[in-house]
Formats: sequence, structure tokens, C-alpha cells
Amino acid sequence: MKITTKNGSDLRPISGDYSTTTLIELTPESKMGRIPSNVVFLIDASSSMGGDKWSTVKTAVSEILGSLQDDDRVGVVLFDSSSKEIFPLASLAENRSAMQDMIKNLAAPSGVTNLEAGLKTAYGAFEKRADKDKLKRVNHVILLTDGFPTDDQGYRVEQTQKYEDIVRRHEHITLTGVGIGSADDYDSNFISKVSDIGRGSYYHANDLNKFKEGLQAEIAKLQSSVVGNLALKFSDLNSRIMRIAKIAPEITIYDIPGNSKGFELPTGSMTKDMTAFIVQTNSQGAGAAGAEIPLFSLTAVYDGKSTETVTVNIKATDREADLGQVDPDVFKAIQVLQVHLNGEQIQASLEAGDKAKATKIIENTTKIASNLGQANVTRALTRLATDISKGKSVADDLATIKDESKKTRLLIK
Repeated sequence: MKITTKNGSDLRPISGDYSTTTLIELTPESKMGRIPSNVVFLIDASSSMGGDKWSTVKTAVSEILGSLQDDDRVGVVLFDSSSKEIFPLASLAENRSAMQDMIKNLAAPSGVTNLEAGLKTAYGAFEKRADKDKLKRVNHVILLTDGFPTDDQGYRVEQTQKYEDIVRRHEHITLTGVGIGSADDYDSNFISKVSDIGRGSYYHANDLNKFKEGLQAEIAKLQSSVVGNLALKFSDLNSRIMRIAKIAPEITIYDIPGNSKGFELPTGSMTKDMTAFIVQTNSQGAGAAGAEIPLFSLTAVYDGKSTETVTVNIKATDREADLGQVDPDVFKAIQVLQVHLNGEQIQASLEAGDKAKATKIIENTTKIASNLGQANVTRALTRLATDISKGKSVADDLATIKDESKKTRLLIK
């Protein structure tokens, strides 16, 4: 695997704090082939999932079972008032027909939405397999839900930390969240956040066709995976890391540890496409023009292998004119991330009742997204502005922006 790095600017002032954005690109070798997957479908089977939703879920999951490869393993967990593993993580070569029959004959949904029990059972399916069964594979949970997490009595759980902690503890198993139906009926903030913590994708499926499209896109990603567990190993830190985010083929923002001289960050699986990250750091000047300041060293670790270690440096300058130069690729990467982050700022402004601020952010973000060629994001932002002016619900608009702004595969090349 090839690793390359470039800074937004290779120069900084000779003194004081200074922020630098570094673009990291990982390109798999052409000889790296597809690796199989261990996939657990975690399906909301509470009463609100009845009717057309349930029929569509059963049909879609059954079709996906038909499209996965024989060497893939699949498990199925349902959660309602409790949770149940209705099919353990098993090879499709031997169990495909039995799984499809089981899905076809699932009973009608009932009960409340006990996501805590569901998550524990889903991750438990992986723990039942030997370690060797999880090596050089994508280990992945796909969460399908249409509602808010509830307690045993059916009351919505407002504090979601316990769910986030469960996902965070299983850092080598990725999780994708699919919100089914209107975002007025499920917590898109929570589902998108838990997907970020799980280093997976987020899909807002506010109609059943989008639900099928989202699942198909997720399976296509799994089928093109060439690395099961990619980690970024930082060492010789001579700067403070402020943010690490994957920006291609989709956006994921990672939790980062506190100040230390080094750490290893699991980032999830990797497809055959180039994978790109940005690392934002803050460093101190060296006090002399021309001095080389090392920011950090980096190695990519993947499925028992590793790339060469590269050291990212920046040079001090006393010429102010030098500081205005910005690498265009890094600038584009920053803009791609900013569109995604602005969606959160828009929502926060609306929740605070500041429509004027939200409208201004929408206008600026629409321009950036349009210039980047993010047509789906641009349309969602335009629709959001219209719905705000008309006093309509904007939950679906905001959820669509979260979903579409994460998809960056065609933007960063």
C-alpha cells in the first residue's frame, strides 16, 4: 500500500502557535483482492416497523443474502422489547437458503425498541467466533431502525451515552446505521453519531426505495473491500492533534486521545478506492527562519502488514507573503469536510432558535457544495431554506444533508 502526505502549507511563522492541515492518501496496490465479510444485520422488530416497512426489510435483506459471496458470513439479530439472535454468524455457502427462508417467515413486529439489548447481542455474535475467523475480513454490523431507543416501558431514552459506549468498545467491528422513514420519527442525530463512532456509513431512508438503495450501496462497499482493519499509527508527536477525519471515500470524524507521544487509531475497513484523511495539528515555532519542525510520524497498519513510516514536517519562515500559499488538494479536502460540519452548525442554530444564523450558514454552505459538485447536498440545502421560510418541519432535510454530505468518493481523487 502506498502512503503519501501533503500539507496545506509547508511553511509557518517562526514563533507562536500555528495550525496545519495535512492530507494523507492511502492507495491500495492493484494486486490487493477482495476480502470476505462477517456481517450481522441488527434489525428493529418493534411494533412501529410493521406493514410495508417490514415487508420491504424482509425482501431487501433476502435479496442481499442472494448477492453476497459464498465465503461471506452473515448473522441476523432482532430487537424489540428484548433481543434474539435468530441466525448465528455463519457461512453463506452452506446456509444461504435457510437464512432466506428464515427471513421470509419472520413474525410480525411487536414490542418496544430495546436497542441496548440488540447491540449487545449483535456484538456477541462476533465474540462467539474464534479470532482466526475475524482476521482479514470486514467485521461489520448493519443497524436497521425506524425509531428512538426506548426503555422497557416504551419511553424514549434521551441519554444515549450507554449505546455509544457499547459501540466504542468494539473498535475493530464497524457499524453502519440506516434510519428508516421520516426523521421526525427516529433520532437522526443519534443514528449518524453512533455510525461515526462505529466508523461506518449513515443512510437516511425516508422512503422505501431509498432504503433499498442504501442497503445496496452498503453491500457494494463491502464487496469491494480489500482491507478489513486499517489503523493509523502516530508516533513522535511534536504537535497537538486537533482533529482526524476520513474524507474519502466517505466522511468519518474520529475520537482522538489526549496529548501523548503516540497512539494507534482504528479507522475501519478499506475499499479498493483511494482512502484519504486530513489531520489538523497545532505546533509551536522554532524561533529561526528555515528551521524544519517535525509534526508527527505516521504508519498505516492493515491486516497484519504496514506501510513505510513517513514523517510530516513544516518549515519556519519570517516572510509573511509565504504564508498565503495553500495546496489546492488540501484546500478542497477542507471544504468537503466543512460542508459536512456545517450541517451540524445549521441544526444547532435552528435548535437555538437563531434562524438568521442558520440561513446565513445555509447560503454559504450551498455555495461551497455547488462549487464542489455536490448536487444532492445542494438540493437538500435549497429545500431546507425553503422549508424554513415556510415554517415546515426540517427534520428530513437535515437528515438528508447528514447522509449525502458524507459521500465523497467522487470528490477526492
